[in-house]
Amino acid sequence: MASETAPVWPQNYTSPDKRKEGGIRHRRLVVFLTLLCLSVITNALLWLSRQGGLTNLMLLARRDKNTTDGNLSRPVFPEVSEAPFSVEDVELRRIRNAASKLHPDRKFRLGKWPVSCLRKTGKTKSKKHCPPSKHKIGNYRRCAVVGNSGILLGSDCGADIDAKDYVIRIDLPPVAGFEKDVGRKTNMTVLNMDTPKRLEISSRLKNRSLDMYEHRLRGIAGTVLLANRESQPYLKKAFQRYHVSFVLLTSASSFTSAEKINPIASKIARKRYMKKHPSTGMATVLIATTFCDRLFLYGFFPFGQDENKRPIPYHYYPDDGIRQKPIAKDKMHHMDTEYSFYKRLNQSSKGVLKLHIRECDNQ
Repeated sequence: MASETAPVWPQNYTSPDKRKEGGIRHRRLVVFLTLLCLSVITNALLWLSRQGGLTNLMLLARRDKNTTDGNLSRPVFPEVSEAPFSVEDVELRRIRNAASKLHPDRKFRLGKWPVSCLRKTGKTKSKKHCPPSKHKIGNYRRCAVVGNSGILLGSDCGADIDAKDYVIRIDLPPVAGFEKDVGRKTNMTVLNMDTPKRLEISSRLKNRSLDMYEHRLRGIAGTVLLANRESQPYLKKAFQRYHVSFVLLTSASSFTSAEKINPIASKIARKRYMKKHPSTGMATVLIATTFCDRLFLYGFFPFGQDENKRPIPYHYYPDDGIRQKPIAKDKMHHMDTEYSFYKRLNQSSKGVLKLHIRECDNQ
C-alpha cells in the first residue's frame, strides 16, 4: 500500500488561520490610525481657538511672511505695532475676534468727493483740498480713546494721552486751551448723528465769532473722521466752506445700533448686554479694539460727582450752543451700565483696556 505524501503548497501560500489573523491586525491598525488622526485634528482645533481664531492666525502669518529674508526685500509699512505674543494677548485676540466686524477697513468706506474739490490753478489742478483716494487704518500698539467727561479737568493727562501711538476722540471736542488735561494729538474722530448737522449749521453762520467748529476742524485737518453715510452731505458742505480736507470713512448703516453693539459687547464681557441705545463712546471703544493692542480710556465718567464728592461737569468744555433740539444727557443712553462694562474690562482684560478716572500722576 502506497504511503500518503504531504501536500506541497506554493511558497506564497497563507493558511486561512493566518489570513484571518492578518485581517484582524490590519483592522486594528486602521482603527488606531483613525483615532490618531482625530486626536491630531481635535488638538489643532483647540490650539487654533486659543490663538483667537483663524482670522488672527492669518494676520500673524501675514506678519511673518513680511519678515526679512535673504532673497526678499522687506516692504515699507507705516509705523504700527508688531503682533504681540505674550500670554495676556490671548485675551486681546478673543476681544478682537468678537469685535472684528466693526474694523474701520471692513465696516466703513472711504467717502466719495465730487470733481469740484479740485481747484484749478492756471492749466493745472491742485489737490490741496481733496481727500486721499485710498486709506488703511493699520494696527497700533497703544491707543488713547478720549471721552469728553468733566473728570478730565485738572487730570494732567495731556502728556500721557499724547504719548500714545494713536489718539481717538469723539464728536469734535475743543482741544485748544485744554491741552494740559486732554492733550494735543488727534488721529481719529468718531461722530454721532447730531454733530455733522450742527457742524453744517455752524459753517454758515453770518456772525463768524459764533462758529465754534472752524478752529477745531483746522486743528485736526487731514486726520480720520468716522461717521454714518447719511451724514456725508452735511460734512461735505461744511468742509468746502472751511476749505479743509479729511479722510472721511462712512458706514452705510448705523454703527451705534443696539443690533450691532449688544452682541459684540455680550461676547466681550461674557455677560448678556442688552441696551436700546448704545452711545457713540461705547461704539468707539469697541471699534478701537479691532486695531489697537492696548486701549487707555480717558474721560469716560458719567457721574455728577467723583469718589471724593467733588462736582463733575458733564463735559470738560462749555456747550457749543448750536443744537437743533435739546439733548437728553442721561435718559437715552445707559451711561452707568456702559461705565460698568469698562470697569469690568479694566479688571478682567489683563491689560488690554485700562480705565483712567484719576489724575494721571497718581495712576
